[in-house]
Amino acid sequence: SPSNMSTYQQCPRKFEAQSLTKEIKWQATKQKSRGTLVHNAMEKAMKDGYDAVRQWPDGMDMDFVRQRVDLVRQMVALGCSLHIEHELVINRQFQSVDWWDENALLRAKADAIIIPPTMDTPISILDIKTGKKWDEEDFQLRAECLLAHAIYKHPVVQYAYWYVDSGEIASGLIDFRNGIEPVRDIVELMNEMGQAIAANNFEPRENRFCKWCGLYKTPGCGL
Repeated sequence: SPSNMSTYQQCPRKFEAQSLTKEIKWQATKQKSRGTLVHNAMEKAMKDGYDAVRQWPDGMDMDFVRQRVDLVRQMVALGCSLHIEHELVINRQFQSVDWWDENALLRAKADAIIIPPTMDTPISILDIKTGKKWDEEDFQLRAECLLAHAIYKHPVVQYAYWYVDSGEIASGLIDFRNGIEPVRDIVELMNEMGQAIAANNFEPRENRFCKWCGLYKTPGCGL
């Protein structure tokens, strides 16, 4: 998944401990719990309208939220199809497969994806964020763009992170008409991870997120 790939980029050893050996256990936090509430509210509003949400979580920029929700509803009214928590999965041949298929290679679940009725209009992928932007390479949504292109064949895919607390947008567009060059780093990382898994070789890598890692300053870290 894009999340696993981002973890591997930070530190292959952390990826192993988190996704393979399960040495690092997932733990709920107040931030994660609030994020779930925000996502649920945004998803209901996009499907049923802004007024369908009876109580919005505190701390959101509500003018921004209403504008974004209205935009999505307008696109649906014009004939676009909206898919919430949409599963995107491909195999090694870049063909669409089901989520739990044994030959699935790359999978992601998009917060929202808007598919226009014609190929000459870009697909839109949306991700709802509550914190601050740190993914300078937009890795997660570029990976989802690759998945959407492979599955739906649209030559151009656009993406946007919606920061609903600050009212900010980080967006981009990927044109696949000349091949996969805009996402070559993602494909190369997939190959690198496959080799690491086959060789069972996950070297620790120091990074700015070390002190938040479950292996920080333990013998299992390796640094």
